[in-house]
Amino acid sequence: MFKLIISASFTSFLFGLFGVTWDKVDEKIATEYPEVPFVSAAQLLDTLSGPGAGASATDVYLIDVRDPEEYAVSHLSSAQNLSSAAAISSLVTDKSAPIVVYCSVGYRSAGVAQELRQLGYRNVRNLQHSLFGWANAGYPMVNAEGTTSQVHPFNRAWGSLVAPELRSYTP
Repeated sequence: MFKLIISASFTSFLFGLFGVTWDKVDEKIATEYPEVPFVSAAQLLDTLSGPGAGASATDVYLIDVRDPEEYAVSHLSSAQNLSSAAAISSLVTDKSAPIVVYCSVGYRSAGVAQELRQLGYRNVRNLQHSLFGWANAGYPMVNAEGTTSQVHPFNRAWGSLVAPELRSYTP
């Protein structure tokens, strides 16, 4: 909950003073988490759908760090909803396993990625622009009912970064 409060405060600050843009989000993440590498949505899609995908022990662990309410609206099909580095380290014991974390725009997940790196995980990346970037690109998402194109907008500021027709509601 503490990270959510920090993130919401940061969001409110940016939205109120400048309006939220991808450039500002990217700059903030690069400033606060410079050692966290990222993977683009296109690169991740290639990895997930490329030759041999889903067939080996080196599969990518996809971790959605958003709140359960956000995850319920939509997520990547093989993603697990774990909001902390401690929970992820309970699932993934191999510190060299490929892990991709994501949230709404990449800010919360960058923090979790940094914590994982501090725990010794060597192959963790943050999904650039996270689920909003994925959804804006038209890539597949699911929920409990099956395929969906809707995303939880998180709040008014972050929600401005996802196409209006993709928002599950208008904040």
